[in-house]
Amino acid sequence: MRSILSNSQVKLVEIFETSVERNRHLSPSNWLRYGDTCSKSFFDFHQIGKKKTLLRELNTEFGSITGQNDLTQYITEFYFRIYSLDAHILGTMEAQAECWTSVPVKVAQDTNTNLTRALTVQDILDAIKALPKGKAPGHDGVPMEFFHEYAVEVAPTLLQAFTSMLSSRATSAFINKGLITLIPKTGD
Repeated sequence: MRSILSNSQVKLVEIFETSVERNRHLSPSNWLRYGDTCSKSFFDFHQIGKKKTLLRELNTEFGSITGQNDLTQYITEFYFRIYSLDAHILGTMEAQAECWTSVPVKVAQDTNTNLTRALTVQDILDAIKALPKGKAPGHDGVPMEFFHEYAVEVAPTLLQAFTSMLSSRATSAFINKGLITLIPKTGD
């Protein structure tokens, strides 16, 4: 058992040293910004030696789609439909009308006071508690379980970061980025 653990520790050190060596060209400030985030450099480093596999067939409600051009077209149209507002879809106009008529014209004073008050550590702790477990990590690569485990330790730092973002009205460029990966599934 100790030999397996020792071998694993040696491999982890080797992987870390390789990572450091590969990113040596980055200045310390760029390493902090890009080194362990989900950047192109990060993915290039982690894709070395991995064989790319293409999606060859996709079963849809309309039947099976094969061929890279047809797959690309279907996937592009699928995400376009998801992320665009198409007024011709049945119920869209009615849903918009219902939504806008249910939104108050003016926010009540007590609601305004609650929305504009300063953040607290307890707000951060409550938000962390509400984070779902078992989800893919964000661009920083930190899973939600980390925040659940170390909520008390990270809450003050997160409070400073969020307070700074709110007061400066500026956020990180990474905050609005996302990565969509198609995962082929076998069977039904």
